[in-house]
Amino acid sequence: MSLAVTKEIAHPNHRQRQFMQHLRGVGWIKASTLPANERTVKSLLQKGWIEQQHQGPKNEVFLRLTDKGLEAKKSPIPIRRMVELGLKAKGK
Repeated sequence: MSLAVTKEIAHPNHRQRQFMQHLRGVGWIKASTLPANERTVKSLLQKGWIEQQHQGPKNEVFLRLTDKGLEAKKSPIPIRRMVELGLKAKGK
């Protein structure tokens, strides 16, 4: 009997890191003021790295970085990924 284990990627890709940088340390940000990228936002919400809420009289969408998202954003980029991109590790 074998078990198939799906490993969730524990680090954000470049696009996700860039988007989370807009949210870092500033609390709730109006979504309409951020770069438009529905796919990235959806992915970040599903992973729990950002959260959203509706605020104000117009019920506008606001986003903010979660503690889990900040931790993911600070995580180092895996060496394996650097090799795939053709980048050399420092000092080599």
